[in-house]
Amino acid sequence: MRLFSVFLYFLCCATEGKAADTAGIFETLFYYYAYRIELSAFPDQGDRMIAWGCVPTTGTVCTFYEFVQAVRDPGTTAIDIDAANTILPPVEDADTTFADMRFVGTYELASLYRDAGRLNHVKLLGTITNRVQQAREQITVDSELLSNAKKGLELAQAMRWTENLVKTQASFHERYPGVTLYETEEKLDSVTIKVIDWVKTAEVQASRSNSKATALQTRYKKWGSTTPGSEYRHHQNILRAFTMNRNVLNAVPSCRA
Repeated sequence: MRLFSVFLYFLCCATEGKAADTAGIFETLFYYYAYRIELSAFPDQGDRMIAWGCVPTTGTVCTFYEFVQAVRDPGTTAIDIDAANTILPPVEDADTTFADMRFVGTYELASLYRDAGRLNHVKLLGTITNRVQQAREQITVDSELLSNAKKGLELAQAMRWTENLVKTQASFHERYPGVTLYETEEKLDSVTIKVIDWVKTAEVQASRSNSKATALQTRYKKWGSTTPGSEYRHHQNILRAFTMNRNVLNAVPSCRA
């Protein structure tokens, strides 16, 4: 039995560790709305891939709580709260809305996606995004469902950056005490991604010391490219994956991740 957590680091293979605590609920909502989109295009259970084993108590669509129950690791729990007993869970402020649910974000991968094989985090995001695109090729997808799926990815990306920057700053301080990391934005197609602004970080520190900004920039960037900065680089790869999948969902249905 293979488990998957939106909180854990997954790039090449599963490893232990907690990553984005708040981002997890937004990523879960992306998966839920992807499930709803797929269900609208492929209603037969035999054709479904996302949360394929989820069977609603009433009606034809699993509530958000039923979805979580169907895909979570059996060794974890998710508290049944009124806010989760809906087929249109709010994405904005979801970290507050679903806090009492206490879902730790650990999934049984085979329950989240049929025949998942050895998908890592990045590949899972792409596979589910592509399934949404397949659904869009079959039918005109409800605009609210698609919008909520996109919003889930957008907020998961934002939360991951915020949480990762705090952890990266703490790790950076172990080598360079008192140096503040600054952020900037890069554009990937139509979507922006935040990264560390090594130039500004070096320039600000140079103004406070006798060091040259160019020398500091080289030193700081080297830190980011070596083992101490591996967590930052890993999360940047995941953030780029979020960005790529958001771009795919903004494109025509035939576009794939």
